[in-house]
Amino acid sequence: MKKWISLAVTLGVMVLIFLFSSQPGAQSGALSEQVLDRVQQSGTADVFIPEWFSGNVQANVRKWAHVYIYAVLGASMMVTAVSWRWGKTLPRSALAAAAACVTFAATDELHQYFVPGRAMLATDVGVDSLGFLPGILLAGLVVWLLRHRPRKCSQPK
Repeated sequence: MKKWISLAVTLGVMVLIFLFSSQPGAQSGALSEQVLDRVQQSGTADVFIPEWFSGNVQANVRKWAHVYIYAVLGASMMVTAVSWRWGKTLPRSALAAAAACVTFAATDELHQYFVPGRAMLATDVGVDSLGFLPGILLAGLVVWLLRHRPRKCSQPK
């Protein structure tokens, strides 16, 4: 049952990314502006959108959105890979999850080629990897810690 839940979450995140990518350029740009306004009003812009990433603040919002959503995809893909035993070891599961994420990111960019006002950018696959790789590593670390936690043993009375 747990493996079906992990697969459903992963597919749900993929659908969400696809829906965002399906937005025409003008609609996507307007959404970025709304997010930027809210982040700036909240006073957390320096935390969520570091200046070093890009000098263009709106581009920053768009790129960091890629990083954050792909971090969620990476984590859920890793849990799915472990649950469905895509690799016999944790490192092999991580490689399988990374391969699935990079494949999805590339096909998502291809999809954007056909959306009005959007572009297919190979660099966006690189930006996506800044999200899914840490997501995979973090989920892998949690899985490893759960597998290696000390077992409670009953002591004789």
